[in-house]
Amino acid sequence: MNNDINGPRQTRSLVGQIPEPDELYGREDFIDHLWRLIDGNNVLLLAPRRFGKSGVMRHVLLRPRAGFLPLSFELEDVDSPEEFVWRITRELLRHDTFKVLLRGAKRLPKAFGEWVKANFDEAEFEGAKIKFKENIKEDWREAAKRMLGELEKADKTIIFLFDEFPAMLDRLIEKQGEAVARDFLAWFRSVRLEQKDVLRRHRFIVAGSVGIDQILRKLGAADKLVDFARLTVEPLDEPTARRLASDLARSHSINCDDAILGRLFELIGAPVPYFIHIFISQIGQLPLAQRKDLTVADLERVYRERVLGPTCRHYFTHYSSRLQRYGKTGEKAALAVLRAVASQGRISRPALFDIYRKVRGRAAGDRAFDELMADLEYEWYLRLDSDTNEFYFRLRVMQDWWRRWYPAASAKGNTPQAQKP
Repeated sequence: MNNDINGPRQTRSLVGQIPEPDELYGREDFIDHLWRLIDGNNVLLLAPRRFGKSGVMRHVLLRPRAGFLPLSFELEDVDSPEEFVWRITRELLRHDTFKVLLRGAKRLPKAFGEWVKANFDEAEFEGAKIKFKENIKEDWREAAKRMLGELEKADKTIIFLFDEFPAMLDRLIEKQGEAVARDFLAWFRSVRLEQKDVLRRHRFIVAGSVGIDQILRKLGAADKLVDFARLTVEPLDEPTARRLASDLARSHSINCDDAILGRLFELIGAPVPYFIHIFISQIGQLPLAQRKDLTVADLERVYRERVLGPTCRHYFTHYSSRLQRYGKTGEKAALAVLRAVASQGRISRPALFDIYRKVRGRAAGDRAFDELMADLEYEWYLRLDSDTNEFYFRLRVMQDWWRRWYPAASAKGNTPQAQKP
């Protein structure tokens, strides 16, 4: 990794971009385990936004193991079942093998089969998409299921890589209603269950940057993905994180000794690649002389003024905007909880429930509160100290950012500073 015949290559700064397989750090064992799982399972890839799910999926796409053919689908903007089926069909028609299979298929629904035979060379044209969606609107379930059946004739096991699947469900709910989203999930489950008898070779890797369980609860569909093996993308181990930070620093001509690296990881709070890239990219904008003679004081100033400041605010806004899915009062309650923990550092569960109840009023309940706190733990906002029953932020940078941009009511008017360790 990061070497060629001419010596070490520069490590690219990837703030929000998807790394190429050679640019992944410390995921070798994880990817090996994923391939072992996919041999007999569908996989639900779990992690918060920017933890590396898409990089892992790109590695699977570009470095497939023998006997597998991965196909990648970005689903974030899909807003109907017909659009979902269109995305799959369009990708299949980009491959000559599947073109031949689908063109010669005899079990496809009539309208779907006729469209394939008439338009299989024109799938990239917008007019073809409109015609396709009109043809399958009433019969998309059967059309998609039969198409998948035809793909069993391929000489490799197809892996469908569905990125941002939860975001697609959110858009289905927004644009089509909850009933359509529930119907889609039921259809998707029926397709997978039929694998046991008919679709023996297809595999699905589903990933997303929001909590899928929250959406399934909202739809009353908690059982619809229970057959997936769950695999969590964790932060890097410390040696790998130090190697990544050192390589990035070298690419930016930054002097990064052990003291600098140690303080950098203290400020971030956990070795998450996304935040390492953000931090190093901001240090890289200092004058060259300062980068080559970087001090801990310089590092802390960059953290306080740039990483936590307006320059980088957009890198974090997802963590506040995604709370909108709780609804207006639910979002206010989640914001109140996070503001309080950011301000005080550690707060007991009973004290947080009191804050939650004041915002939710009569809608407050133990179960809804427990589900909210579980989501905030899963999405890497908070962690529960089981010994003291207190919640605190998992990542120091997230706590400091929250204090900077969402101060608690009692803190407004003050100028929050990065916490001292």
